[in-house]
Amino acid sequence: MRGAGDERIDGRVARAERLRQERREQVLSAARALFADKGYHATSIQDIIAAADIARGTFYLYFESKRAIFDELLDGFFATLSQQAVRRIDTSPGASSPLEQMHATVERVFDVLRRERPMARILIREAVGLDVEFDRKLADFYGRVTDLITRALREGQEMGLIRKCDPDVIAWCILGSVKEVVDRLFVVGAPDKVHQQTGREMIAYILDGIFRR
Repeated sequence: MRGAGDERIDGRVARAERLRQERREQVLSAARALFADKGYHATSIQDIIAAADIARGTFYLYFESKRAIFDELLDGFFATLSQQAVRRIDTSPGASSPLEQMHATVERVFDVLRRERPMARILIREAVGLDVEFDRKLADFYGRVTDLITRALREGQEMGLIRKCDPDVIAWCILGSVKEVVDRLFVVGAPDKVHQQTGREMIAYILDGIFRR
């Protein structure tokens, strides 16, 4: 049987854990903003400590290095994209057309990028070639995105929706196009009215190209 003392201890443990998570998110948020504004390489741990308004010792309670923060930000962003935005095409009776489902997926991706604009800036504008481990992590992120696209293309081929092609090459082409669109919309900052038509134009370009048939 639990007593009042046990409940007070449990309450303190819960509050301590909640405070720990809030402080950790505070550090991540500060680092995300700095990486987007100054760039990963130009941001120091001291910059993050100052922006998060914490002591140096507190920083190391949560993260062993600046790169550990970057890794977590990328992993979290990929999880958000893959879990909240990307959907497998549904061909069951009553489902909307594959094309409309693709449009919906692009809109969900755009919604994530609107909410995570600092991450879009980090991914598109961050310089490579200055840090081997950083470059490897960024390449790993884009590799996972490419794998998502490749898998979707192969599934489309199995469903008879996509012509015979090399999914790997087409995935590279799609990723290159998407990165430029993301740069224009969410980094440079095109007018919001462009967002409403960009997704459909992008899909039409990927599916049909530009030549009349």
